[in-house]
Amino acid sequence: MTQKTLLCVVAHPDDETFGAGGTLIHAASGGAKVVTVCATRGEAGEIMERVNATPETLPAVRESEYRKAGQIMGVSESILLGYRDSGMAGTPENDDPNAFIQQSEEQVVNDIIEVMERVKPDVVLTMDAGGGYGHPDHIFASKCALAAFEQLRDDYSHDRAPKKFYYFAFPRSRMQEAWERMAAEDPDSPMGQVDVETLGVPDEEITLSVAIPQHEDQLREAFGAHLSQQSPLDRMPDDIARGFLTEEHYIRVYPTPAVQGDETGLFDGI
Repeated sequence: MTQKTLLCVVAHPDDETFGAGGTLIHAASGGAKVVTVCATRGEAGEIMERVNATPETLPAVRESEYRKAGQIMGVSESILLGYRDSGMAGTPENDDPNAFIQQSEEQVVNDIIEVMERVKPDVVLTMDAGGGYGHPDHIFASKCALAAFEQLRDDYSHDRAPKKFYYFAFPRSRMQEAWERMAAEDPDSPMGQVDVETLGVPDEEITLSVAIPQHEDQLREAFGAHLSQQSPLDRMPDDIARGFLTEEHYIRVYPTPAVQGDETGLFDGI
């Protein structure tokens, strides 16, 4: 049987772990080759007190965390494109001419295509088009990953191009429950100001849910590799956290149409 290859395209170190880590572990443990490509080194991220880092050293720290998490998850190759983190929406980092979102789409798409041509993935994953919670880098990475996939589909014969494309996504109902619980426990936090109707994606848009309870411990370890950043597990009540750790959700973008229940895994039909 030919080995399958899964490529996950994200914006920052930790996006792949927090968004699709259980699925990456599941694919690797099943014999697939798993590769991640990350656009930035997360320069604009937070710095938790538990790590010895400064704004100057944070990029190197986050790169190390990204590679360590990849090793824990069984990732074969953790690629960095080297763009600069643009920061959260509305922050001064957005306007830095070196920021990821200030780069040309054509340039980023070409970078991703180079990776795809070398890695030859069967399946490509990226964050949903809304970026999970509207982060501009997430949105741009998602847009460029899809554009790269579509260009390869147009340029190459079917047997040389990636065969399936998915968004990893968070069901809105689950995000709302988590946010409301966390905001109730810390009403003065910024979470209390978030419009929960904008979080995640409508539940009905989910086309595939992957149950991964057997990988919970390994996924928790991978989460823990990103020490410099606040983990979703740092604030979530344990029952909510277990939901995120034991099931991950996807929207199949290609091939369409796609409906919930028409497949059981990312490699179905390949």
